[in-house]
Amino acid sequence: MPCSDPRAIYAHPPSCAATQCWSGSTKASSKRYSDRGTNMDWDLETDLLVVGSGAAGLTAALTAASSGLQSLVLEKADVYGGTTALSGGVIWVPGNSLMGSADSEDAALTYLRHNIGNRVGEAKLSSLVHFAPKMLDHMLANGFLQVATFANFPDYNPEAPGGCFGGRSVEPKVFPGRKLGSALDTLRRGRTRGPIGTLTELGGIVGTMTEMRQLAVIRSNPGDALKAWRVIPRGVWNRVSGAKHLASGGALIAWLRHAMDREGIPLRLNTALVDLVVEDGAVVGAVAERQGETQRIRARRGIVIAAGGFEHNLEMRKRFFGEETTTQYSSGSQDNTGDAINAGMQAGAAVDLMDDAWWAPSFMEPGKGPQIVIFERGKPGNIIVNAGGKRYTNEAQPYNEIVKQMQEAHRAGPSALPSYLIFDQSHRDRYPLGGMLPGATPQKLLDSGFVTRADTLAELAQRKGIDPIGLADTVARFNRMAEAGVDEEFHRGESAFDRFAGDPAVSPNPCLAPLATPPFYAMDLYPGDLGTKGGLLTNERAQVVRPDGTVMEGLYAAGNSSAAVTGHFYPGAGGTIGPAMTYGYIAALHAAGQLPAP
Repeated sequence: MPCSDPRAIYAHPPSCAATQCWSGSTKASSKRYSDRGTNMDWDLETDLLVVGSGAAGLTAALTAASSGLQSLVLEKADVYGGTTALSGGVIWVPGNSLMGSADSEDAALTYLRHNIGNRVGEAKLSSLVHFAPKMLDHMLANGFLQVATFANFPDYNPEAPGGCFGGRSVEPKVFPGRKLGSALDTLRRGRTRGPIGTLTELGGIVGTMTEMRQLAVIRSNPGDALKAWRVIPRGVWNRVSGAKHLASGGALIAWLRHAMDREGIPLRLNTALVDLVVEDGAVVGAVAERQGETQRIRARRGIVIAAGGFEHNLEMRKRFFGEETTTQYSSGSQDNTGDAINAGMQAGAAVDLMDDAWWAPSFMEPGKGPQIVIFERGKPGNIIVNAGGKRYTNEAQPYNEIVKQMQEAHRAGPSALPSYLIFDQSHRDRYPLGGMLPGATPQKLLDSGFVTRADTLAELAQRKGIDPIGLADTVARFNRMAEAGVDEEFHRGESAFDRFAGDPAVSPNPCLAPLATPPFYAMDLYPGDLGTKGGLLTNERAQVVRPDGTVMEGLYAAGNSSAAVTGHFYPGAGGTIGPAMTYGYIAALHAAGQLPAP
């Protein structure tokens, strides 16, 4: 589907004030190696040292190898893949070759300028839109990855100048896991936290994000459902044959890991970065620790920090997000505690965007991790309310914006943490939700309080501590708007993104239906995240910079270890992974002396 026509939008050049440059440390290192490069006895050497084994790091390592460099990947955990392996694996690549001529650099740059403003410099945005399609072409041409277009998935603000109504997001093809051999055993795994997560836990589903979206409307769109049901025999075949197919983020990492084996790139697990070694102002190596043993590694061409964010470091979260923050709602890797970011800061790097995250509203089933709520909110027949029973947002809009508005609503009062997803029996009968198939609400989920059910709205409000009058008024008003097909308050269903998450079988608005069929249900909704946005500040060549803007030679950063190149904006599906891989690619090319001018 073609993108919209670009219009000229002008951004002001950034300044240090605009980017809120900051350097410092949350904790002093117990042993400092900086400025000791000349006198260091090295235990091993490589050309490019990569810290972190998510999509950004593995892309950097593979690009280095294809550019003639020797590379080494360090991973502090006993498994590889980072948060990427737990994700949907979607990659946002404006202008990718699968789109044909439907997109352009100018359109993508216009879109980013319009939504980001002057928060990120022009050079970085230009570098992203120029090199993203080249990165993907490079990965495909070298056999490092296989992808398919995420059919018709629009940008997160598709109606904006330069926005696109489909094609910029791609996803990895299913990967036959047994091809990894013993490396499959150390791939980071986690249950799929989506509308049909329960089946995934049982091993019954191995599906791409496209297939999962199709399954979300199995009761109302038989055509899509028939296409998506192939995930069931695929899951059965996995168990019977030992094929061990992987999809989504696991597949993305598996493709890259398989390519690493082919290229002979070593991966060292259980190896944590302790410090950076600086000589005459340039980063020349690193000190790592593996099972209590210190290793001094010289990096002849540089180091790429791609070790994720700090979402599971409570001290850092409190420092930058405030005292009320918590780690428990984050879907990021448990090992993402900001160690590599701190190492960069201690060496003098600037950081940025430390008070922001890739937000995603989440359910919290007792005894289990957070379950992000993506497409489910857009289905007709539900609303999100605060403790006063009032709506405060367009429930179908992108997940990042939902949490921002949840936080704003909470500050304004009454309480919106948690908020409540309210729906009726008609909704329960039609759509999967929270690991439940349509029509099936397991008693154990009712007993645990994960789901609350009541015969009337008043009883539901009483059981959840919601203002009953406020909820009754809200539902009555919402039902009138739903019948008319127009959300006069928050414009739900007007954007192409909203409609993509809705039910195409419902008209006139695929995102609206009354809440009228008892019993009624409520589920607590929390301000979750997919990882933090803040990290080491980089330039358009992925080089880490100091607070004064000077380059720290030999040090690069990509992914959630770096300040997000898209600023506070979330551009589209795969808006974390796409830029992460692109800047990993840029870093490796620059280190190899092969980065062309944009």
